Amino acid sequence: MATTKGLTLKDYNWINSKCRAIAKMEEQHGVKERFLRNELYVLGVFAFRHFHGAEMPEDMLHPSLNYKPLSHERQAV
Repeated sequence: MATTKGLTLKDYNWINSKCRAIAKMEEQHGVKERFLRNELYVLGVFAFRHFHGAEMPEDMLHPSLNYKPLSHERQAV
């Protein structure tokens, strides 16, 4: 039986590449702490959502698998 959960080799390769790129930016370009936190957050959201077979969320501030935007939030977007 096939499963829709878990990371593929392609996912692992992307994650590894992204980790190397983040470290390289920090070492060579001295990026700001806020930028590093944002990049690591996006990396974590990607890994979490892909592990569960979900696409990236429309709103990165709400990465939950069960999140449903409230009516007033839909209007703001």
